[in-house]
Amino acid sequence: MYEGVIEGLMGIITWKSMMLMVIGVAIASFFAAAPGIGGLLLLSLLMPYAITLHPYEFIALIIGAATVGNTANTFTSVLVGVPGGSGAQATVLDGYPMAKKGEANRAFGAAFLGSAVGAVIGAATFILTLPIFTPLVLALGSPEFLMLVLWGLSAVSVLGGKSPAKGLLGAVIGLSIALIGTDTRTGIERFTFGTGYLESPLSVVIIAMGIFAMPEMFELMVKRTRIAEVESLGSGLVEGMKDVFRHWWLVVRSSMVGVWVGVLPGLGSSVADWFAYAHAVQTEKNTENFGKGDVRGVLAPESSNNAKEGGDLIPTLLFGIPGGSSMAIILIGLYAVGVQTGEPMLTTQRPYMFAMIWTLVIANFMATGLALVFAKQFSKACMVSYYYLVPAILMFCLVGAFSVNLDLPDIAAFVIFTTIGIILKRYGWPRPPLLVAVVLGPQVQQYLWLSVDRYGYEWMTHTGVIIIFLIIIATICWPIYRQYRAKTGPMDMELVHEVRRPIEQGSIALALTLASIFAYMVWQGTHWPLRASIAVYFVAGLGVLLVTIQVARDFVELGRIRRGVGEAIVSYTRQEKSREIEAVIWIAGLVVSVLLVGFHLSFVVFPLLYARAQGGDWRQALWTSCGGLVLLIFVFDFMYNAIWPKPLLTGWLYTLAGM
Repeated sequence: MYEGVIEGLMGIITWKSMMLMVIGVAIASFFAAAPGIGGLLLLSLLMPYAITLHPYEFIALIIGAATVGNTANTFTSVLVGVPGGSGAQATVLDGYPMAKKGEANRAFGAAFLGSAVGAVIGAATFILTLPIFTPLVLALGSPEFLMLVLWGLSAVSVLGGKSPAKGLLGAVIGLSIALIGTDTRTGIERFTFGTGYLESPLSVVIIAMGIFAMPEMFELMVKRTRIAEVESLGSGLVEGMKDVFRHWWLVVRSSMVGVWVGVLPGLGSSVADWFAYAHAVQTEKNTENFGKGDVRGVLAPESSNNAKEGGDLIPTLLFGIPGGSSMAIILIGLYAVGVQTGEPMLTTQRPYMFAMIWTLVIANFMATGLALVFAKQFSKACMVSYYYLVPAILMFCLVGAFSVNLDLPDIAAFVIFTTIGIILKRYGWPRPPLLVAVVLGPQVQQYLWLSVDRYGYEWMTHTGVIIIFLIIIATICWPIYRQYRAKTGPMDMELVHEVRRPIEQGSIALALTLASIFAYMVWQGTHWPLRASIAVYFVAGLGVLLVTIQVARDFVELGRIRRGVGEAIVSYTRQEKSREIEAVIWIAGLVVSVLLVGFHLSFVVFPLLYARAQGGDWRQALWTSCGGLVLLIFVFDFMYNAIWPKPLLTGWLYTLAGM
């Protein structure tokens, strides 16, 4: 079982793999430390380059970058009082009060070392459970795998907040997007509208950047960032590290909570920290200081969210079911470099699996060392003004979208998914289920087709299918029952930490629009053979059912609001709407600028104009512009050998430069 351990280690300790791992860890640490920037954005930017690498190099870069974000996002949670990511929400409760008491460094010491210990426990758990999961994976058939995939989708979706139907609808939207293109089993073109671009599957990297990265940048442009109120980090870095050993049993228990949450498909770090924090409050003695600056309130969530990564690898690698949005992007990247999940991961490609485990441990110790040594420097990332961060990130998102296929239609697709992402975020519709469903969509179609082709409709009577179906029902109903019993929950366990507004008419209009789309899908499906349309009927039928439930719920909620019973609508202010329009103009202007004068000139002009328009210093803005241009040339011109489109106005410059 474990003969691939040494081979996996040797694959990632080559000079190039280690160099890429160091780069990934360092960049991920900065991205996680900067407010409003998450790991999904970084993975989306790295993926176009990463999928050109050897599998071991891909693992070193991407797994290294993806698994250390929960270490560095502690900076924002402690210093600013705003979660640096979905896995650092609970850390705010005690980390920020510690910083205000002058114990920021103690919080850092406890969090960083606790994260490293949690990562080791998570990796060890993965290895020890392989003998248990291996025969299970090899014994399952297509009907059982179909139900497992649906379980993963339902687990992600029902964590979408107060309305599980919205989360499930988000998954149905993703499954609908996955239907676009040529059906591999029949050769039928589905929803291509006569365009060659849509004949191939849409890029998950482009979808991820549009759905996640751009809405976050849009929100930064609208709300503007908050600078940290903490002026001094204080002392106590070593004291915080000692706290890990003083409360070692809490660290171990919290790490096991994280592993358990990671194993369950779809839960992920967005709730692992809350579960661990709740466990600490319920089991520790003398809990009166929790929420006021108790170091145990930092240790519990921080050790759990890194241990979660080891548990997260179990459903992702063994069953092909990503545990969250980050793992969904990683899964697509693994497929792109030739690494297959499931049975191949346990047989012919076992060294790659152990390479990921080694990377998980090594990268987390790298991140811990960087964070401890450069705590003061990383803390400065929390102070960077939005008008320097936003334009640089916007530019790299646009370049990342284009570099997927080096094709201008990718930019159009990127703009479309950006619009979808902003609308979903504005009306409180969960976005992670959409991305996970896009990744799992081909598997749903394949397993559904195989199940019907092999067993007809008798596959639904298989014992394993019935058991997993009952688990799915429990997964969907349990959060609803819990909310009904609790009325008002003491903790916010939203899938994405963002401001949620009560239902507005725009949300109902969005649901009705989806209903018309699903009806169109059914009508189109009648023109194709059943083998090509069965997945369409399945997805669209489920979508119509969920839309009906959601619209009915929304109208009931609006009625309660009008009667003064429900939560009042918090409308967007005139200033917010004005800033939204301004942000749209800036983003549209950037796209137009790229088409007119090209990426390179836009990299210089756009950051400078945006920073100056928002009141930034022109010298700092110029440094940002030049730094971005140098990075663009180094990564995409020299390393990636990108072939740039000729801009309409300055194409002659690219001709002179031989681009």
